[in-house]
Amino acid sequence: MRFSAAGRVLAHALADALFPPRCAACGVFLGHPGRRPPRAAGDRSDMYRVFDALLGGMLCPDCRKDFEAVTSPLCPCCGVMFPSRRGADHLCGRCAVSGHWFSAARAVGAHEGSLREMIHHLKYGGCVQLARPLGRLLYALFRRAWTPEDVDLVMPVPLHGRRQRRRGFNQAWLLVRHWPGFAEAPAAGHSGPLFVRNALVRRRATRPQTGLGRETRLSNLKGAFALAPGASVDDRTVLLIDDVMTTGTTADACARVLRAAGARRVDVLTLARAMG
Repeated sequence: MRFSAAGRVLAHALADALFPPRCAACGVFLGHPGRRPPRAAGDRSDMYRVFDALLGGMLCPDCRKDFEAVTSPLCPCCGVMFPSRRGADHLCGRCAVSGHWFSAARAVGAHEGSLREMIHHLKYGGCVQLARPLGRLLYALFRRAWTPEDVDLVMPVPLHGRRQRRRGFNQAWLLVRHWPGFAEAPAAGHSGPLFVRNALVRRRATRPQTGLGRETRLSNLKGAFALAPGASVDDRTVLLIDDVMTTGTTADACARVLRAAGARRVDVLTLARAMG
């Protein structure tokens, strides 16, 4: 059945009256969904404008302003944003001393405020409807930080089977499964990256990483990941996808497996980055 423009407006108004929209982060009722005042002049990144365009209508004014984009100066390796807002990108102390198995990591925003709440609702509240807009936000950063033709494989950080059955989904996969629909036509002679859902497996359950120190995190993840039988990453550039990067130990454990299997390069892209 086709509706006229007036009919669609009426249908949306009726739906809002019966089921008033709530803020996707804090849950407060939205009095005027979609009304988004412009960002203040001087915002440091166009990711603020992308965030507003994709998620602003789902958030109350306070939660909309609560988003902090990850901007330079930052560490070009692990992607952590420095507290000082002056200077050029440079290696952080940890990366300068020990480095990582991955080459570069980037995140859309700091793991705080409205972005943290939406990720929490997706992972633990079963709000899978947030995966598509959050995935589009992640894709926007991918197009800014990478050339799609330079990435061969895109794959999610895996969950252990028992945890995925309990949760019902792998949030990292939900964030990228719609990417092919967002993509523009690939450049001539290129097909774009291949999306591989189960190339990496988590072969043993591990303790949640939250609250663990770096050494305990490393021990917790030792031998946790493996390449799936029949999967190949030989001479490929791999982009790992996850929802949050904290210290980088999970991404490092995955990247180590991929590099050992012959991957030419491994990069990491997440929605959020812990800044502490």
